[in-house]
Amino acid sequence: MRKLLISLVAAAGLFAAADDGAYNRGELLFFSKGCSSCHGPDAEGSSTYPRLANRPRGVLLAKFRAFKAGRADTVSQQMMAQFIQGLDAQEIEDLATFLSEHKASKTQEVDDDILGGFGS
Repeated sequence: MRKLLISLVAAAGLFAAADDGAYNRGELLFFSKGCSSCHGPDAEGSSTYPRLANRPRGVLLAKFRAFKAGRADTVSQQMMAQFIQGLDAQEIEDLATFLSEHKASKTQEVDDDILGGFGS
């Protein structure tokens, strides 16, 4: 029984490590493919582009797979097909993992004085 418990705990650790890998790969894709340019550095969206952060993973996967297949409901969504086309199935999974589990970036506010009065 004890060996079974140890095996289960070890397996849980492996799954957590696998999720971290998918999250990190998805984060790299999000920034390297330019997604942050429109959806924001925290995937928070804007008045023009939807928020992607912390959306259900299944919803994101369904949308991404539809875009990959060339299906879109709007002209704005048709634009996404261009970005998704270059991704393979694993990259789509990783991107969905990153966005669904998104942790806000830790940025530090810069005081205007540090910039030598820039903007004042």
